[in-house]
Amino acid sequence: MTTGLRSLPLAPPPVHRETIGSYLNRLAEANHLTIGYLSSLIGPSRQHRRVDNRVGYWTPDGLSRLAALTGRSTSTLIRAMPPLGSIGDPLRHLRSATEEVVEPRRRPACRLCMARRHIHGLVVRSTPHHEAVCHRHHRWLLGDEQHDLTQLPEVLRANLRHQRIVRRGVHPSTALAYIDAREVLTRWFKSETSGESLRQRWDRRLDVLGEDPFGDPHRPSEARIELAAYPEAVALTGLFSAPYWRDHPKLPAEAARRLGIAPQQLLPAETLVRPGPPRP
Repeated sequence: MTTGLRSLPLAPPPVHRETIGSYLNRLAEANHLTIGYLSSLIGPSRQHRRVDNRVGYWTPDGLSRLAALTGRSTSTLIRAMPPLGSIGDPLRHLRSATEEVVEPRRRPACRLCMARRHIHGLVVRSTPHHEAVCHRHHRWLLGDEQHDLTQLPEVLRANLRHQRIVRRGVHPSTALAYIDAREVLTRWFKSETSGESLRQRWDRRLDVLGEDPFGDPHRPSEARIELAAYPEAVALTGLFSAPYWRDHPKLPAEAARRLGIAPQQLLPAETLVRPGPPRP
């Protein structure tokens, strides 16, 4: 029931694919409310974290109350925050192992894009792997540090290739291919025998990022490794997502060609992921 429930004085619009917790926190802050009190107006009082995207405890009435508080239709809210569309449907809450693996990461939206829209608080979005870059502002979006990529044009180009792979491919196989490629490159990065050519590329990109104020200068964080090896990960993503190369005996040689290295510079062939059908 929404009888007597009035719109809040300030109701900023949700950002596309913003997490539910992020939007509720921004809504509370705009109106100088605690998140607990705001959630009590919607349903059971909860301390929503900004990365929270769960709706298992929501009811259809709660969605209607959120619509009344924001002055927006339920369909508008669902378009911006798709998980809201599964409220009241227990079967849609069930997720396969594949869906769990390929779920978009919950990361801050491009801060420069948000400032351009006069949004100055923290906005957390569900960010798919292929949306790793803000091309308007040349920023990296898959980590908490939104690194400036102006001096890393190969990362910008790689993201455009990544987006083409996703458009041509089939979800979730393309997402799984990137995850497999990222894992392979992370192992190679950490290996002492990753090859001089790859090591030089990765070290140069890390140098461009500058010192990690909170990390070990001799052991880059997983997030920095992902950025440093991203162009190579995209190259392998295209390979791993191609049905022709699945279980092909020349897969390692083709991987070396796409990476621009000699075949003997690859780690042992058994460490190269050979993607199969989507995981159950």
